[in-house]
Amino acid sequence: MRYRTHSRPLIAAAAALTVGALALVGCAAPAGSGSAKPGADPAPVSFALDWAPNTNHIGVYVAEAEGYFADAGLDVEILPYGSTPASQLVSAGEADFGIGGQSGVQMARTSGLDVVSVYRVTQTDTGRLVVLGSRDDLTRPKDLDGLVFGGFGAPLFGALASSTIQGDGGTGEFEEVVLDTGAYEALSQGRIDFTLSVATWENLQMEIDGHPYRAWRYQDFGVPEQQSTGMISSDAYLAAHPDEARAFVEAVARGYAFAAEHPERAADILIAANPDTLGTAEELVRRSAKLMAEDGYLVAEGREIGAADPAAWDAFGAFLFDGGFLTDSEGKPVTEEPDWAEYYTELRG
Repeated sequence: MRYRTHSRPLIAAAAALTVGALALVGCAAPAGSGSAKPGADPAPVSFALDWAPNTNHIGVYVAEAEGYFADAGLDVEILPYGSTPASQLVSAGEADFGIGGQSGVQMARTSGLDVVSVYRVTQTDTGRLVVLGSRDDLTRPKDLDGLVFGGFGAPLFGALASSTIQGDGGTGEFEEVVLDTGAYEALSQGRIDFTLSVATWENLQMEIDGHPYRAWRYQDFGVPEQQSTGMISSDAYLAAHPDEARAFVEAVARGYAFAAEHPERAADILIAANPDTLGTAEELVRRSAKLMAEDGYLVAEGREIGAADPAAWDAFGAFLFDGGFLTDSEGKPVTEEPDWAEYYTELRG
């Protein structure tokens, strides 16, 4: 695997805000499958991260370390996170694949970007509405009415918070400020009362630091489910490179299946591949890998690993459409809800 370094600034937005039956692990492609041909040079494939390496990306690093990409005849280059979102890199043909969650794909493709979901990393939403665990006055979402929300500059984040509060019987009205520091720092300084976080990473870090959040899952208060983290490609790339695309997704599926069955070993691989960024976060990586494997994030019962959940795409798509979050290529609100089945594809089987 090749690594490219760029002098891009750190993304300042919380972009991805977003083991069941292990028999499903066997649905991934068997060892040795792929498009490799004896004597053929490996096909180059580029993959864009959305943030610093973390457990959302664990299957990619496993696929490299365990030889799944090599088996598939691929030479995968990881493009580090930067100021340009993965969706824009993929749409522009500057990356063949990238990280892109469900709601991001639904908004980006509607607005005219050439992106399509090809693999779903997390089967459920990892986002949470959070307050400091020490705030005894904030015991349920409706307690947040009239307080200060730390947002990230995108209207959808405020809508997730408001809808969760309303689902608990509150008005969902509050003051919103855009964070210019870490969420925990803003909470601990009293600059904000609540914000959003990621259950499989930030929440765990706060527990490790001894300052846990009190967290609420949006879906417990009526917000539709979504597959909040996934992988994207473009229609243009899939049409031009169907064999490479299928080989990449099959190798990635094997990587995440391995992580679901062997989270400790997968965590070792992720840390070893990123010693500079994760070498001092071993406990966080191991706890996150274990949580994602054991709590149904990587594998959903009754569905092939990485497969789309059509019901979730339809329901959250309707949430976006009804809330006015969808705009076309000219920035105008769309007046007809898209056919969400055109926003994802399955490249295996």
